[in-house]
Amino acid sequence: MPEQLRRVPIGKLGRPHGVRGEVRLFLFNSESTAVTPGLSAWLSGLADSPVEVEIEKARYAAKFVIVKFVGIDDRDDVDRFKHGHLELNYDDLPELDEDQFYLVELVELPVYVADEEFGGRPDAADPIGRVDRVFSTGANDVIVVDMDDGDELLVPLVEHAVDLIDFEEEVVVLQPLEIWTPAEYGDES
Repeated sequence: MPEQLRRVPIGKLGRPHGVRGEVRLFLFNSESTAVTPGLSAWLSGLADSPVEVEIEKARYAAKFVIVKFVGIDDRDDVDRFKHGHLELNYDDLPELDEDQFYLVELVELPVYVADEEFGGRPDAADPIGRVDRVFSTGANDVIVVDMDDGDELLVPLVEHAVDLIDFEEEVVVLQPLEIWTPAEYGDES
């Protein structure tokens, strides 16, 4: 994994909670329990970011986590971080089951497009580029492919678009483009 991806955004900071330096953290994965006291973290997306902090307390509520950082002790101190992102070191993220992965693990993987004879073999697919980044639309996640021809291709991370993700082979294989892309994709007219 590229060094710049060692820090993984896990949530967005909201407004302060109370007057003692606590803040609401809205997790990108609402089921995550990664925010725990003692962890080093970074606040990014701010004018003076990234700012390294240590998590002092974390209380899970229904829709957010109430977080307190060491040395940030009042409402005004924490208010300046509102709308920033909390990032954790990739190595501090909870271990996943064998069939799960973190989206950041897709970045930099080569992307191929399958043809009719693909049959699950990456060597039977055509290369088109590399995964540049992944983002969420709320409905599903989207892979942004930096294509070899200089264009970007947005790929919904759904079964009818992505045929195979293989971390051993280090490859992402897409279904044939005509199956899931708009009809006008690639149309020169």
